[in-house]
Amino acid sequence: MKRFLFGFVLIIMFLVLVFTSSKILDAKKYKIRFNSNGGSIVNSILVKENTTIDKLPSPSKKNYEFVGWYLDDEPFDLTTKIKKDYNLEAKWKLMEAKKYTISFDSIEGSKIDDITLEEGTTLDNLPIPTKEGYKFLYWLYQNKELKELKVNKDMILIAKWQKIID
Repeated sequence: MKRFLFGFVLIIMFLVLVFTSSKILDAKKYKIRFNSNGGSIVNSILVKENTTIDKLPSPSKKNYEFVGWYLDDEPFDLTTKIKKDYNLEAKWKLMEAKKYTISFDSIEGSKIDDITLEEGTTLDNLPIPTKEGYKFLYWLYQNKELKELKVNKDMILIAKWQKIID
């Protein structure tokens, strides 16, 4: 009889374990979709019903700071128990562009005023100085001929001259 009772209890425990684990594994899941509004792509995630989200992904967007994920123009609350699919939208704040100064050393030629430009700007029409008795050839940056300038830091350009022989 004890063996029968022990076997019966063992079978009941096994059935309870199987039933509850299958319920946990079969828990309904909802899809959280992300619209990054021009930012990097963020893949949807699946979240179990009646659970919360620990952390949401952070997209990136050039020249913008990610503010957060919004639902109907309100910040999404991570304590929200998920009971349906959600479509979240990224909100962004425009960052002020970094600016850099380009200075010109004309080596005793005409003065060229500094130029301040935003990072990433390409400057292909560099100013041309004059110097009596010399022909301007090109601007040097770090001892190399500069034909086009992509601004990514403060820079000092130096004039390269050729003496005019009469």
